[in-house]
Amino acid sequence: MPVKLEHIQSPADADWNDLDKIHQETATNGLLSDRTALEQHLQSGGWIMAGRFNDRIIGVMLANESNEGVLLQQAAVRTITQRRGVMHQLLHFIQQWATDEGKTLLIEACPDDLTAALQHRGFTLKDNLWTYNPDK
Repeated sequence: MPVKLEHIQSPADADWNDLDKIHQETATNGLLSDRTALEQHLQSGGWIMAGRFNDRIIGVMLANESNEGVLLQQAAVRTITQRRGVMHQLLHFIQQWATDEGKTLLIEACPDDLTAALQHRGFTLKDNLWTYNPDK
């Protein structure tokens, strides 16, 4: 299932529908933010890193940039597309973007079952913060 990475700061109506579905399906362990919280995230300078397939958002990570790097949070994939490599592709394209832009990626509070995947992708753990630095 080929996924295209998009950086979204102003979701279209169809995007909001997709984000609402992702939230409903994953609210306990994925996209914790509902529409109101997502709107606040966007208004505070954050953005949504979205994986799109056939014009629909099927996977997301929230992103905020600081002096330390780009903090990625709340990774989630539509239930119907889970186990099809969507999150792996999304993370691959985010890392490619980070490398092209010279950005460091940061992930806090990663679930234990995903740590092996982060290590495999070149992230390192220090003080409970996973870091991907494309310069190293």
